Amino acid sequence: MSKAGARALPRPLAGKRVIDLSQFIAGPSAAMYLADFGAEVIKIEPVQGDGSRALPGNAFGSYYTRTFNCGKESRVLDLRDPAQRRQLDVCLAEADAFVCNLAPASLKALGLDGPALRARFPRLVVALISGYGQDDPRPCMDTVAQCESGFALLNADEDGSPRLSTGWPVDMASGLVAGMSCAMGMLDPRGEGCVIDISMMEVAANMLLGPAALAISEGDAPGRPMGNRDRASAPSNIYRCSDGHVYVLGGLDAYWSRLKPLVGCDDDAAIAERIARAPEFDAMLERWTLQRSSDEVLAEMARLQIPAGAVRAPDDALVRMRRLRPDAVTCRLASGEHFPTFPALLDGQRLPRTATPAVGGARRAV
Repeated sequence: MSKAGARALPRPLAGKRVIDLSQFIAGPSAAMYLADFGAEVIKIEPVQGDGSRALPGNAFGSYYTRTFNCGKESRVLDLRDPAQRRQLDVCLAEADAFVCNLAPASLKALGLDGPALRARFPRLVVALISGYGQDDPRPCMDTVAQCESGFALLNADEDGSPRLSTGWPVDMASGLVAGMSCAMGMLDPRGEGCVIDISMMEVAANMLLGPAALAISEGDAPGRPMGNRDRASAPSNIYRCSDGHVYVLGGLDAYWSRLKPLVGCDDDAAIAERIARAPEFDAMLERWTLQRSSDEVLAEMARLQIPAGAVRAPDDALVRMRRLRPDAVTCRLASGEHFPTFPALLDGQRLPRTATPAVGGARRAV
């Protein structure tokens, strides 16, 4: 990317300084998004580094740390040492925002709880991420929030066995909400600062329960476990082909009207009835897909303008994405190290990111 192109990209947080005292995923990803849009982000770490640095990786370091800490500088502070704890206060006095996902009890012990920070640094935007909100001391992780929020049962197999989602959806969504809220706080022209209290449980319910939360709140049942079936249409599921699997979202009325003659069905059941009889309609569609390869099924769905996709291995999926969009997902450095790229194009360009710094290291060069 040319320097002129980089200057043309939106950098609304340029000149803003963010202190990032967070670990693992939710807090670090929030601060990384702020860095993407121009903020100077200083990651505070103990001598051994953020706890994620000990998680699996390779010669370049932990995959986890390197995924959620791009664009930052790392500074080592032992907050158990009173002198170094005071250095953090100096950093906060010069900062525009503070991002943290330490447990509420730990924050209080360090004098970094919301009320204390609000009193001492009234212009500071403080984004605090915790499992249940700052008034509840219980520890929480992504998978705990998936269970406690009701999602694991909503997402259950058809036999009722609860299922978790991989990819840390609660952490990632909490990071997005925290990053967006923090950015808006810094850009507020009043410059008054605020404390942003983010509960992973509430984010999980908001994002993963979705419409089911309205149904439950209004006295309706969310419905039985559906496995891979869509809750709002049928037939919509993963179907076997002669050489693999495809997902077909064929259950909306417009799509089903096109599928019916293809699978030899003359049933005019309305969408509510199709959902109630989903196994029957799935069986009709799968009898058709089993006689064809996944490529043949996808070609026919494309012809009919019905949403569908093959169930692919991650390595195959990455290759295909990069054919369409260069540097999709990750970008390779000359050393062979990769770092994650921003997942959107702005006027055809990606926001410039830098790879995760070493413990105590400066922001790495673009």
